[in-house]
Amino acid sequence: MLNTNITSAWAPNHITGFFYSKMDQDPMKSSSLGAGVNLARGTTTNIETTPSSQNEVSVFINGKRSDTELSHWLVNKFFDKYIEDNYIINVNHTMEMPLSAGFGTSGSGALSLALALKKAFNINISDEDYFQLAHIADVENKGGLGTVMAEIAGGLEIRVAFGGPGIGKVETIPLEKKYKVIVLYFGPYQTKEALSDKNLMEKVHKFGKSCINDLLKDPTVERFLELSQWFVKRIEVATKPISNIIKKMEQNGFLFSMPLFGESVFSIQTERKAKELRDTLQDYGEVFISDISTGGPHVN
Repeated sequence: MLNTNITSAWAPNHITGFFYSKMDQDPMKSSSLGAGVNLARGTTTNIETTPSSQNEVSVFINGKRSDTELSHWLVNKFFDKYIEDNYIINVNHTMEMPLSAGFGTSGSGALSLALALKKAFNINISDEDYFQLAHIADVENKGGLGTVMAEIAGGLEIRVAFGGPGIGKVETIPLEKKYKVIVLYFGPYQTKEALSDKNLMEKVHKFGKSCINDLLKDPTVERFLELSQWFVKRIEVATKPISNIIKKMEQNGFLFSMPLFGESVFSIQTERKAKELRDTLQDYGEVFISDISTGGPHVN
């Protein structure tokens, strides 16, 4: 009887408040600078590996078979680099936040999958090596540009130097209180299409740089939310429902912005205020509340 090995890893989801990007023929140099917050809600990836006469990869997301290019690409690349034998591999991603909605699910899926593969095959590679594999997978499949770097760092982060893991640089903002991230979710948004929109990317570059400089001068939760909201207004991506709810919440004394890119709004509040907001926001759509994750990806 063939032995099946089961391994599991986890990585946080992430919300980007503002950014600007740089593309390069070398995916390790393609990345983004910006700021965002990591969620304690994330992606758990279980992989089952069974020796076989030929490689066969199946991917499931929340129990449903998926043809997601990123996961297949990453497994194939991992085997090309590190594994000579053949296996049947079942990849099961369990995601606590909606897909294609600005919550960094492609990055967390890539990180948790790369880490689970490393553990499953007991490959003696550094954390940086598997981080780089996840970053390249995310970039090559247009899932994100700086998400992997942000999710490795944890907390409320600022990406301050371009490049993937081992090249780029990320700083974290100290949090003096226990905060919650609150999200009002309306629906998906195609990140791949947004990243390919030349006019949008020109505005992103123009306004993203000034946001980073301003946040570095005043690295606080409040300033992050102010700049995130300002950025979203300047790049003009918010739909009318998003704009209306941001305006309504601001009138009630709460700063909200839009995850990039997702048909949602988010804020960072104390636990008491987050509970208060949940009661208000439930009338408008699906509400998620999450702690802020500070630990980064890990094996379960």
